Amino acid sequence: MVENSNNKNLRLGIIFMIISTLGFSFMQIFVKLTAGKYTLMQQVFMRNFVMLIICAIYILVRGSSFLGEKKNRKLLLMRSTFGYMGVIFNFYAINNMVVADAGILQRTSPIFVVLIACFLFKEKFTLERFLTLTFSFIGAIFVVRPQFNSRLLPAMVGMSSALSSAIAYMCVSKIGKSEKTETIIFVFSLFSTICSFPFIFNNLNIPDLTSIIYLILIGIASAVGQFGLTISYQYANASDVSIFNYLGIVFVVILGKLILNESVSIYSLIGISLIFSMSLMSYLLNTKKNREKKA
Repeated sequence: MVENSNNKNLRLGIIFMIISTLGFSFMQIFVKLTAGKYTLMQQVFMRNFVMLIICAIYILVRGSSFLGEKKNRKLLLMRSTFGYMGVIFNFYAINNMVVADAGILQRTSPIFVVLIACFLFKEKFTLERFLTLTFSFIGAIFVVRPQFNSRLLPAMVGMSSALSSAIAYMCVSKIGKSEKTETIIFVFSLFSTICSFPFIFNNLNIPDLTSIIYLILIGIASAVGQFGLTISYQYANASDVSIFNYLGIVFVVILGKLILNESVSIYSLIGISLIFSMSLMSYLLNTKKNREKKA
C-alpha cells in the first residue's frame, strides 16, 4: 500500500507539473502577443490581478481561508516575495539581454530546487538525479541555442530570477498539504497585485478588444500554471518533479510554431528528444526506488 501510494503521488505530482509548464508556456505566448503594447509592469499586474479574481471566487465557493493558517503565514509571505521577485527579475533579463539567453538562465531553476532541497531540506541527492538534470539542461541549450553575448548585469539578474523562483517553489513544497492550493496562490496573487499596482499608470494605453482578451488569457494561463505547480509540489518532493519544468521549453517551441509560426530547427528537435528522454528516465528511476523501498 505504501509503494502504491508513493507511486500514485509521484504520478500526480508529475501530471500537475506538466499541466503547470503547459499553462506557463501559453502565458509566454500571450505575453509575446501583447509585447510592445503594454509595459512590463502592466503585464505583470494583469497576470496577477486575473489570478487574484479566479482564486477569490474559488475560495468563496469552497469556503477556504484567504490568508491561511497563522503557522504558515511566514512561509506564505516568503513564497510570495521570492515568487514576485522571480517574475520581475525574469522580465528584466528578457528586456535587457538576448531572449534566448534569458530563457536558458531561467531554466536553471530546477537545479537550484534540487540543491536547496538536498542541502536545506535534507532530501537525498543522487547521481541519477544529477545526471538527469545535467542532460535536461544540455537539451534546453540545444533548443534555445543561447548566444551568451549579453551584458553581465542582466545575466546576473536572470540567474537571480531562477534562484528566487526555486526558493518560492521550495516554500510551497515545505508547506505541503497543510495549506489549500487556492490559499497559497491567492496570497501570492494579492501580494503581487498590490506591489505592481503603483506602476501600471506609466504609459497607460486603452486596450482594444483583442488586447483585453490576450491580457485576460495571460492571467488565466498563469492561474493554470500556478495551480498545477502548487499541487505538484504538494504531492511529490520538489527534487523529484522539478525536472519536468524543462518540458516548458518543449511546449514553447511547439506553441511558437503553431501560433506564432516560428521555425523549429534540427537542434530544437534534438533538445526536445533529450528532455523527453531525461524526464521519462527520472520518472522510471523514482518509480523503481519506491518499489525497492517496499521490498
